Amino acid sequence: MLGIIDRFEGEYIVVESEDKIYSVKKDISKENLQEGDVVNLEIKNKSIVSIKKNLRETQKRKEYIVNLTKDMWN
Repeated sequence: MLGIIDRFEGEYIVVESEDKIYSVKKDISKENLQEGDVVNLEIKNKSIVSIKKNLRETQKRKEYIVNLTKDMWN
């Protein structure tokens, strides 16, 4: 399942997915995650057990946002 890193709160990462918002401890991932990153979520028993950054989807999302806002500032 895909999710998006919404924010960091202390020791937690807040991740939004299609149907739910999760808070998980930062130590679940050793990757350098940032707000706005698209991540692959592995979920077992309704809890996230791993988070991995999805580089391709993150780049697509960034390009989409740039295109949405490019005319806004000119």
